[in-house]
Amino acid sequence: MSELELTPTEPASTQHGLLRRIFRPKDIGFYLMLLLAWIGAAYTQVNAESSRWYWHALIPIFGLICIITEWSSVEPTAKARALLVVRQILHWGGLLLVIQLAFIATSHGFMNALDARQASLMLMLTVTLSTFLAGIHFDWRLCFVAIFLGAGALLMVMVQNLIPSLIYLVIGTIIVYLAWTWLYRHWRALHQPS
Repeated sequence: MSELELTPTEPASTQHGLLRRIFRPKDIGFYLMLLLAWIGAAYTQVNAESSRWYWHALIPIFGLICIITEWSSVEPTAKARALLVVRQILHWGGLLLVIQLAFIATSHGFMNALDARQASLMLMLTVTLSTFLAGIHFDWRLCFVAIFLGAGALLMVMVQNLIPSLIYLVIGTIIVYLAWTWLYRHWRALHQPS
């Protein structure tokens, strides 16, 4: 082999190894959680009223994903695995109970202070907090899912607050344009030679 021939610096096995490290079976659950959180944030933005049901359904799915991804990390004893399942059920079940109580309070008139968007934001933030706490206690990668959820909630609030401002800006621009056009025509009519 001459010195001018190019030789690959990485063997083919390490190139495939990078993909295997990125898409490990244990990590696919977190990617799925991120995808479901993104879908939930978009759905909440489009239809806040019915998005409550999405977040209710998402909580058991998050709990199941946590159980599946942590299954191989605990000791392979019945006691350790049962403890994992019980902890996850208590964690995500407690969140589901709190959200269900808030949903009942807002939908049955016990708490009329929240409209559909505010209630959806509250549900989203509650899921965010619970996911973050699960990240602290179970797997640090859940903290990234929680950060993503929180960013989605923040984006939802910013868009909601930005839309009225944009509407006022468009209306103001139209009024200024019409006033300018009227004044310019009036000025030209006064200053044109007869």
